Amino acid sequence: MALKDARMIYTRNKNTNLQLRVIPGHFVTNHSHINYYVDMTEPRMIYRKARKVAEVLSRKYKNILPVDTIFCMDNMEVVGTMLAECLADAHLGMGSHSKKDVAVVTPEVDNTGRLILRDNLKPLVTDRDCVILVASASTGYTVHKGLETVKFYGGVVRGVSAIFSKIHHQDGVDVDSVFTLEDLPDYRSYDYTNCPYCKKGEPIDAMANGHGYSVL
Repeated sequence: MALKDARMIYTRNKNTNLQLRVIPGHFVTNHSHINYYVDMTEPRMIYRKARKVAEVLSRKYKNILPVDTIFCMDNMEVVGTMLAECLADAHLGMGSHSKKDVAVVTPEVDNTGRLILRDNLKPLVTDRDCVILVASASTGYTVHKGLETVKFYGGVVRGVSAIFSKIHHQDGVDVDSVFTLEDLPDYRSYDYTNCPYCKKGEPIDAMANGHGYSVL
């Protein structure tokens, strides 16, 4: 039996009625150990669910300011495209910005793990108002890398949005999400040197990253 079939549980956000699948266990990422794998497959890849996520996340920005660029991480391009559509539609009627379009950009990861933008993509970030879009934010590591990259290329970060987030701020920037710890109160992340499961000798169930998980 697959790990997800044996352990899958569901949490529902009462404000949006969106549902998230999670798997309890002992999971390892490249920067932490976690007790739940939050399955982002459907909200990232299934059209209607991704569309709903984008609609919810767009509420923060619709009436505040025009957004130029969605900076996508964690395979969030589908949601990012729909978020761009929501915000481009919201720009209609906003005076000089009424015809403004919204770009969707994904950074490249070089062989050292650094996020880079090729020369043809730099103009979509430099001097642009950007929203960083991630699937989840638990330790803030991924968000921090995104913030560093956008600022390095001269972009202005107007916010960070996620499907699930354990944190509310990172490096002085607000993190907005559909799901929070209120929806998954038992979620924990640990430094690998202080993981209670490792201390008890419990085996690792799977390796997890922004693409998914692999059972060991």
